[in-house]
Amino acid sequence: MKNGAMICLGLFVAAALLILLQLWFTPLSGETFTKLLITLGILFVIVLGIVLVRREYAEEKKMKDDGYID
Repeated sequence: MKNGAMICLGLFVAAALLILLQLWFTPLSGETFTKLLITLGILFVIVLGIVLVRREYAEEKKMKDDGYID
């Protein structure tokens, strides 16, 4: 869980820095900026989905091992 949260945080910070850079200095064309921002957003959603599914699976497995569910 910690690794996934750190990856999501890193992607979020990277997107924020990219937005600020683009806002103040405009180093990228509009098309390239949009592609990078969309890519970071998609990666964020994928990592977050994987983390949530793994956490749910681990919690369910623990409950089965402890005898709370069948």
